[in-house]
Amino acid sequence: MAFKRVVSDKPVKDLTPLDVTCTSTRCTDQFHCFKASNKALEKYGKAGVCRDCGADPVDWDRIRRQDPKDTGYTIDMLKMELLRYLYWDRPLSSETRAYTIYRGKEKIKARAAKILRQKIGKAVNFHEGYQTPKKGKEIIHFAQHATATCCRACLENWHNFPPGTDLTDDQIEYCTNWIMRFVEEKVPDLPEIGDGKHKKL
Repeated sequence: MAFKRVVSDKPVKDLTPLDVTCTSTRCTDQFHCFKASNKALEKYGKAGVCRDCGADPVDWDRIRRQDPKDTGYTIDMLKMELLRYLYWDRPLSSETRAYTIYRGKEKIKARAAKILRQKIGKAVNFHEGYQTPKKGKEIIHFAQHATATCCRACLENWHNFPPGTDLTDDQIEYCTNWIMRFVEEKVPDLPEIGDGKHKKL
């Protein structure tokens, strides 16, 4: 069970996001998947547990209070899912970092809100589950996977946003703030206005 759904048998430290899927686990290394599953519910008798081993470390009531002062706890729990951990843990490429600084916080935040509206803002998306790339150089996409703002299923599971409705302006802002939380952690010296010293990707 320790390597269930993991594409590669590499050690976790050598894995990249392209080696795994959103439901990949390494339960013996304490990396799980808490995505809702009817089979897991039937097997373990409750929701919110790891679908492969039944581990139950997440205080979902605490997560879903969405307390801005408690984001550290949410991040710690997000990192218990293997795919999200890989985005939080791996360093940015020099090109991604340079382009992030080139744009600055103001432009990244505006672009993040635009991407969220286009890709996950609508109640129905025919590309649901596949609308956020896992590779490339766009830090916003990395942030979405890291913070569970990548698709409506992850938003429902981690942020308690109901399916079947368009996201409100407040919900878009909430998701944008999560993306910026990741961006600012990965690039702590990010200026408000970009430095303009990097060519576009």
